Amino acid sequence: MKRTGLLAVIAVMFVVAILAQSRQPAGTSHTGKAFRFNQVKDGIYHAVGTGSLAVVGNSSFIVNDTDVIVVDDHVSPAAAWVLLEEIKEVTNKPVTTVINTHFHFDHAHGNQVFEPNVQIIGHEFTRRMLLNNSIGMPLYRNYLTAMPGQIEDLRKRIASEADAAAKAKLQTQLQVAENNLASQKELRPVPPNVTLTTHMTLYRGTREIQIRFLGRGHTAGDVVVFLPNEKVVMTGDFLTSGLSNMSDSYPEEWVASLDELKKLDFDTVLPGHGEAFTDKSKIDYFQAYLRDVWSEVSRLKKEGVSVEEAAKRADLTKHKDHLPIQGPGVPPLAAMRIYELLNGSARD
Repeated sequence: MKRTGLLAVIAVMFVVAILAQSRQPAGTSHTGKAFRFNQVKDGIYHAVGTGSLAVVGNSSFIVNDTDVIVVDDHVSPAAAWVLLEEIKEVTNKPVTTVINTHFHFDHAHGNQVFEPNVQIIGHEFTRRMLLNNSIGMPLYRNYLTAMPGQIEDLRKRIASEADAAAKAKLQTQLQVAENNLASQKELRPVPPNVTLTTHMTLYRGTREIQIRFLGRGHTAGDVVVFLPNEKVVMTGDFLTSGLSNMSDSYPEEWVASLDELKKLDFDTVLPGHGEAFTDKSKIDYFQAYLRDVWSEVSRLKKEGVSVEEAAKRADLTKHKDHLPIQGPGVPPLAAMRIYELLNGSARD
């Protein structure tokens, strides 16, 4: 092939790749706004799902002098694509940077919608997980395998529902679930293309954006995004407004890592789940829970109780005044993780 012909082929391939990257993913159909953008400080927004589209976790975005930085990008290519479309209603500045607080599906499975020139920043562990087997981890496998059953259940409930308003609500839920499943089928995990091990600082004009690894906690590679001038910290699932999933956690180390968070000078937390908050005592409440869930499940293990039974019997109700705990029991994946750590058989 002549050189000019080869160059033409390469050019076409490049255009096709860009179009494939930027095309609208399956499952983006929804009614009304998918996100509620809560402005917490000048140019700093917390993006919370409205329920019209499956997004699962929260994201945040920072509007700077000339660009936008997005922190976490939700559960699917569809959710991330819609997030970008709705951000355009706030600003026409381009998204140049994405920060993944950790590798879990509800925070990093939108990475694929960003064009190659966008920096995706995360911990080295987050890159390793998204490169290798993040979709094979129990948390995501359980989420994905439950979808068809949930959809079928919604269809049955719609068929038997006589009340028009209730039926309409169920039909909306069905559409959301079906669109989410369609988008999951297009999923291609994309890892960060820029990594850190301990810290990194970005500067956008007078704005300073610190990305910090404070120690293992929710996963082995959580980072928080700290804006020291605005006194805002974006915590992903390292600290939420309630309880964080523990399937890949290090509960004992998490307590110490949260002590490092306390050393930062912030007044507002934008969590990966739940509403933004200013009450720092939530950190103390969650640390107390982590200590007790570790000791309670450890005690049951020493008594020879199976992991399934320990998940049912572990009693953390003493924390119900400050955390969403209804009765005895912990999520099975949390008990399983603690048993694995105690056995020395835990994966990263």
